[in-house]
Order: sequence, then C-alpha cells, then structure tokens
Amino acid sequence: MTSATLTHTPLLCEQQELRQLTGDTLRPGGLALTSRAMQYCALPARSTILDVGCGYGRTMALLAAQFALAPTGLDPSPAMLRQAACSCPGLPLLQATAAAIPVRNGFFAALISECVLSLAGNMPACLREMGRVLAPGGKLVLTDIYARKPDSLPAARQGAIRSCFHGAVCLETLETSLRDAGFTIRLFEDHTAMLRQLAGQIIFTYGSLAAFWQLFMGAEQAACTCSSLATAKPGYYLLIAEKE
Repeated sequence: MTSATLTHTPLLCEQQELRQLTGDTLRPGGLALTSRAMQYCALPARSTILDVGCGYGRTMALLAAQFALAPTGLDPSPAMLRQAACSCPGLPLLQATAAAIPVRNGFFAALISECVLSLAGNMPACLREMGRVLAPGGKLVLTDIYARKPDSLPAARQGAIRSCFHGAVCLETLETSLRDAGFTIRLFEDHTAMLRQLAGQIIFTYGSLAAFWQLFMGAEQAACTCSSLATAKPGYYLLIAEKE
C-alpha cells in the first residue's frame, strides 16, 4: 500500500507505526495475495507489469525474482522511490500518480495495484488510465479495502491522516467503474480475514483500535473514526480483471 496521489494530508502508509505492523508491504496479508494473483495470471517470463503505488518495492522484487517478470514501479513519493531503488536495483521507477501514468498506450501486459485505488482519489479516472496503458487482454490485479456501507464513512474521512478507508466504496460501485473503464472481472476473492488479522495485530500492540488512531489524531476524532469504520463494515478483496 502506498500513496497514489499527491496530497498535503499525512498518509497512514507513510507512518512508521504501520510499517512496524505490516513490514514493507504496508498492507494486510503481505505478499500472499500478490503470489496468489501471479499464479492465477500465469504471465510468460519477462512480461511487462506496472506496479502502481510501488512503495518500498517489495512487490516489484517478488515479481522479478520469483515470477521472472519485468516490473516497472510507479509512486508519487520521492522518499518511497528512493527506498524502492535500493530494494530493486536496476528496475525502472516512475514518479507519477495513478491518474497520470507517463507511459504510452498499451505498453504493459499486466498492472498490479495493491491498497492504492482507494487512496488515489477519482477512481473511475484512475481505472481508465490503467486501462489505457494495458495491452488488449492485459491483466489488472487489485487488492484493496471495500465498504459494505460506505455512507457511514464520512466521519472516518475527517481525521488528520489519510488511509484506504477514505476512498473505500461498495463492491457494486467498484464493479460498475471497472466495467465502464473497459474491464471484465475474471476473479474475485474476499479476504476480509486478512483485514481482521491486521486489526488484531493493532489491538495486541496498542491495546485498542482507538489507541492506534490516537497516534495520529485527537481522542474524540479517534473514537468517531472507530465508530464510523465499525458501521461501514469494511472488507478486503483480491480482484483480477482483463482489459477488453
């Protein structure tokens, strides 16, 4: 997980507290769903793949070392790209956002974006841009947060730090946006258990979810955030789509 849009609001994915919980992947489940997705896609060796929101480069390193792919990383954060360059020496890196990918049409055979779409702002525009840089038949791999009741999220969005919950949508909205961007869903798996596991780690480490959020905001706002998230009933998914 990493930022997909330039913003002045602090990002949860840039905080050391989250990194200590998740490691350098910065998302629930680590690399398990990345490997699952690549096994499903079965891309030929040296296939080009763009990691949108590459963060510290852990996914890129996996794609190159274990799946013999040719990854390119994209992230708006110079600090994260510097660390990605150390993790993935010699692999191409681009400083840009998901809404403006500086690559020609149809260049990539696949694109992976893990806990990024919900941070990127205008989701339909980002999906159209992702589709633009994919070749026909190209694979789009997404892992991210969704909300069963997204109308309950506004209170959580008022906090002093930005997280994936800010842009979480219901699955119906996600499916419509993908279809409108020219994608056909080939695989959907619910992995909410991984989100619950991360919540359990937070409680074990900090005593409560509210105590964790209080690291980044006041006690009243932290309590409001917890209440909002509980009502929104967030989940976590793996989705693989194909460009038409």
